[in-house]
Amino acid sequence: MNDVIVLIATTPRLSLFSEHALPSIIHQTHLPAAVVLVSDTRHLSQQEESLLQSELKDIPLYALTNSRIPGAAGSWNTGIVFISEHFPDSYIAIIDDDDLWHPEHLSSCLANSNSGKANVVLSGINVKINQETVAVNTPQNITVKDFLIGNPGWQGSNTFIKSELATRVGGFTEGLISGNDRDFAIRVLETGVAKVFYTNIATVDWICNQSPDALSAPGSKQKLRGCAQFLQLHGNKMSAHEMETYFLRAYELFSLSKEDILHELNKWGGDND
Repeated sequence: MNDVIVLIATTPRLSLFSEHALPSIIHQTHLPAAVVLVSDTRHLSQQEESLLQSELKDIPLYALTNSRIPGAAGSWNTGIVFISEHFPDSYIAIIDDDDLWHPEHLSSCLANSNSGKANVVLSGINVKINQETVAVNTPQNITVKDFLIGNPGWQGSNTFIKSELATRVGGFTEGLISGNDRDFAIRVLETGVAKVFYTNIATVDWICNQSPDALSAPGSKQKLRGCAQFLQLHGNKMSAHEMETYFLRAYELFSLSKEDILHELNKWGGDND
């Protein structure tokens, strides 16, 4: 059976990780073979590593520092390269430091992997705001077109992918401010070799950040840049209707108008043709 390696990118926010993601990992009914924790902005101290390792008990911890472009994508890619080198025939299971897995998450992904033949297994996600479930996203039969106009349910914390496939697509797009999950999904599906299976149950709790400075806050300048970047990368794949749907979603979710996004795109030489 394929090993499962847990991958976490953190800034670091170790208190948040210890409170949320870490208990989720140690309470899995199928324990991972290792945990790879990538700190974005600084090395972890020996004391910090030792404390985390003691909490993980017998699960080996590999604490790395982001060696790529600063940000989540660079941190994930640092981990993906390490995992592909040290655990080449493995599944990478990503969890954000502030999200939660249900105890059966990893065992459910493995049970639905068709004995390891799947190179992607997607579980459902509970969207949580203020400890309440406001939506349940359970992906099924996903296509590239789904991700051009939204996200049917493939995000960071339910990413369960063979290390070989994650490496094949070059990991995540570094420098992309938002939409990392959608961009990654599109590029994985475009390989034509993705064998995607589904658990059909929600075993991930996505804790939505509702702070005023959150990336997804209405009118966020970072989100504006992220929307323009995504359009530059994938706008050429959209039909006219899909592009209008993309702009409508950006307005409804983030209060960003079509004019705002196109202006941002043109400001730094982008091209949405």
